[in-house]
Amino acid sequence: MGRIIALGVALWMLFLMREVSPAQEKNFTLQLRGNLTTRTELFLNPNAADPLARSQSVELTNFYGSGIELKYQFSGWNLAVALSADYLRVSQSRPLRVSFRTEVPGEDGYEAIPVELTGYFIIPASGPTLRIFMGGGCGVYFGRRHYSIAGVDAPVTDSRPGFGIHVLGGVSYYFMNSLSLTAEMKFRDLQFHSTNAFEVSSIPYQNFLINVSKTPFESSVQTDGVVFQLGVGLSF
Repeated sequence: MGRIIALGVALWMLFLMREVSPAQEKNFTLQLRGNLTTRTELFLNPNAADPLARSQSVELTNFYGSGIELKYQFSGWNLAVALSADYLRVSQSRPLRVSFRTEVPGEDGYEAIPVELTGYFIIPASGPTLRIFMGGGCGVYFGRRHYSIAGVDAPVTDSRPGFGIHVLGGVSYYFMNSLSLTAEMKFRDLQFHSTNAFEVSSIPYQNFLINVSKTPFESSVQTDGVVFQLGVGLSF
């Protein structure tokens, strides 16, 4: 009995994957998009033995990015697969207090390039003009931290990409079967490691001489917020 139920479910899923509307003549869609990431954390001591030190982080919120995606729609099916790449950059002021009255300006942030492979399932209730979809996949995330004190940068000495998964949902509206506008919400597990080091042991600022260590320091970035995306696509 269990095998019969499993077979029935499999056949039902195959029926849903079959495209209800006539197959599109244009299988490829190239999309340019902008995105907004609501929240990410930059962990300052990811390898510390002390759990309290390991949990210390800088929160970065509501920053923008851009990206490109190439999608292939399987003819006769409600399935598509896509390869995408985004560019994200965020920076915020993080001053360093050197005395009771004096703060030294500082900047902290990162840039990242997520490269993701996504599988899409178009909801059968969709039509040729309005298409509702959901999907998910995996990605590799390249990135580096940007950190400076009083205008002096701590360059990147090493970086390690991270790997993660993502899920998404959204809707596309097609104009003349070629041009489309897509709104999407994505939950992305973006993460990577970056090692930086100052090239100098002291930084002059006004009447102060700020001592810094030339020892490399590692940090990690993890995103646990939501990504909202808006894109324009051209099918061919």
